[in-house]
Amino acid sequence: MLSIALITLLSPLVAYGAYTPQGRSSGIESRANGGQTCTIQSGGSNTTDDSPAFRDAAKQCANGGTLLFKEGVDYYFNTPVNATLNNVDIQFKGNVHLPQNISYVQGIVNGSTGGNTWWINLTGDNVNFTGTTNLSTGWIYGYGQQWWDANPKNGSGIASRPHLWRFNLTNGNIKNIKIRKPIAWVTTLNGYNINVDNVFVDAATTPGGGFPFNTDGFDVAAKNVKINDFTIFNGDDAVTINNGGENVTVTNGFIAGPGCHGTSIGSLGQAQGVYQTVRNILFDNIRVHGCVYGSRIKTYLGGQGIVQNVTFSNYDVSNTTFPIYLTQNYFNQGSSQTQNGAGVQDGGNYGGRVDNSSVVIDGVTYKNWKGDINTYQPGDGSCVTDPCWYDVPGSDGTQAIVIGCSNSTACSNFEFQNIQVIPQSYATTQINCTNLEAASNPNLGIVCTNGTLVTN
Repeated sequence: MLSIALITLLSPLVAYGAYTPQGRSSGIESRANGGQTCTIQSGGSNTTDDSPAFRDAAKQCANGGTLLFKEGVDYYFNTPVNATLNNVDIQFKGNVHLPQNISYVQGIVNGSTGGNTWWINLTGDNVNFTGTTNLSTGWIYGYGQQWWDANPKNGSGIASRPHLWRFNLTNGNIKNIKIRKPIAWVTTLNGYNINVDNVFVDAATTPGGGFPFNTDGFDVAAKNVKINDFTIFNGDDAVTINNGGENVTVTNGFIAGPGCHGTSIGSLGQAQGVYQTVRNILFDNIRVHGCVYGSRIKTYLGGQGIVQNVTFSNYDVSNTTFPIYLTQNYFNQGSSQTQNGAGVQDGGNYGGRVDNSSVVIDGVTYKNWKGDINTYQPGDGSCVTDPCWYDVPGSDGTQAIVIGCSNSTACSNFEFQNIQVIPQSYATTQINCTNLEAASNPNLGIVCTNGTLVTN
């Protein structure tokens, strides 16, 4: 795993001026096996856009070739890039820099279809993206700190932020990735049969800096995925499995904040007429420090769909506010509603949503958890409402488990095994639990109540 000490090893960032987009050709050479190696050329400063050079190289080596980012070379992607590749190796030995002009980037995002922009978007079959373990090169620089510092008062991030990159692949391998200060939404995975290994993401704000809203490490909506060996500092989910995620294994991770949200399923069910699914998910050997959540399942009231066969095993949590958390009354941070304060857990209205269905959650196992609960300074720096969006009525910094199922049949076949998580105050560990009925959960392993955590 890339060391936590990476942050201290980073060189100071250099301030760059404005630029004028221009294009250049790429160097092409033949490989011994008949394929081409397309070396991406750099203009040498952010006054020249290197995105056209990447696009040219990607076209020329799109089938059976190699795309080479030269070691130690800085590339300035001043405009978004898209490439469709088949049987291609990408050797990422240089550094990619995103633009630093916020209003310029916002203009590009606002001009995109639906207002969503991935700055790097790779599609194809049999694609290998390989970075380097050399800490002095092979970085992606997002310059997100200035975006976070510009957060509006009582807002959850400024408008028109881009996603960093998306891999929409069939048979893909992604390895040795290092990312510093992404603006938001780091890696999106779509497709089938994708392996990810050895990833470092630094989306932690500087002391006194703005909160890094929506800096999700991985948003996974792919099938047959393995993510292994990762370190993520951020202000949102480190890894979240979204609609369509199936047969996903996430192992050997370290997650820290301040403001991180651990590992998640969802959110699901926001569009009430759309049936959404997540199946066969394993999170194993995960360390979580200073986060709001260790693991979380989040679905919207009145949503439709199913979450099935999910395991969260071998978690080591420290200074974490809600180690194990599930809500079926989820609201986005930017919503005027709190996550739990205006719905099933206190009988309020439902923010205009019709309470006529639930995303069914079946077969969830939590086993071998240890660590401590953030008793004295719970939460993070993201609150823009009072009560805070993550407020749980009745919580007092002693709850190891918070489960809020929307009705008596929404959650079934849950199991809790060996949950050894205690408050920092050494008070008795508590649980806040609703609607985990014994008839639907014959091997539950705990007593679902609002009170002391009791195993059975």
